[in-house]
Amino acid sequence: MILEKFYIFNLLSINSEIKMPIIEYNGKKPEISSKSYVSPQSTIIGDVKISDNVIIWPGSIIRAENSPIVIGEYSTIFDGVMMLTRSQRSSINIGRYCIIESGVALLGCFMEDYVQVKECTLIFEEASIGEGVIILNGSQIPPGLTIPARTVMRGNPVESIREQTRNDVLKQKERAENYSQLFVKIINQLPNAQGYLLTLNDFLKLLIKKDE
Repeated sequence: MILEKFYIFNLLSINSEIKMPIIEYNGKKPEISSKSYVSPQSTIIGDVKISDNVIIWPGSIIRAENSPIVIGEYSTIFDGVMMLTRSQRSSINIGRYCIIESGVALLGCFMEDYVQVKECTLIFEEASIGEGVIILNGSQIPPGLTIPARTVMRGNPVESIREQTRNDVLKQKERAENYSQLFVKIINQLPNAQGYLLTLNDFLKLLIKKDE
C-alpha cells in the first residue's frame, strides 16, 4: 500500500507562494479552489476544475486538453494517477467523496459520488460509474460501459462480484472525508509547513487524533 512508503508532500492552496505546474491550454486555465490541497509535484493542464477539500497527491498528471475534467468536493487523487481527455467526447467527471488510488489511469468517464477506484485500474472513454461503486485493483473498464450503483467490480474486463449496502457506501463517504480532514489537521498543527516527511504511522496518528 502506498502509505507504507515514505513520501514528501507539499500542501498548498491556490493562494500559496509555492509554484506548481498549472498550464493554460487552448485558452483554458485550471480553476483550483483555495480550499483544496494540491502537491507542487503534480501537473494540472487545461480545462480542469478542482473543488473544495480535494486532495491531489504528488506525481499526478491531470490533462484536460480536449474536454473538461471536474473533480468534486472531498475527493482524493493519490500519487501517480493520470487523467487524460483524448477527444472532445472523453470528458472526465469525478463526483464528490471519491478516492482514486495510486497508478489509476482515466481516459474519460462519468463517475458518481462515493466511488473508490483501487490501484492500477484503467478506465476507458465514456464509461459511466454509479454511486458507491468499488473497482478493485488492476481492473479494466472498457469504453462505454455502464456500472450500476453500489456494485463491486473486478477483472479485465470488469465483472460484478457483489453488491454493497447503503451502510457500505456511507463508510466510503466517511473514508474520503477523513483523507481531506487529515490535511486540515496537518495545516492547523503545522501552519508554516511546506514540505514534510509523512510515514504511515504519522498518517494514522493524525487521522485518528481528536481535536483538542
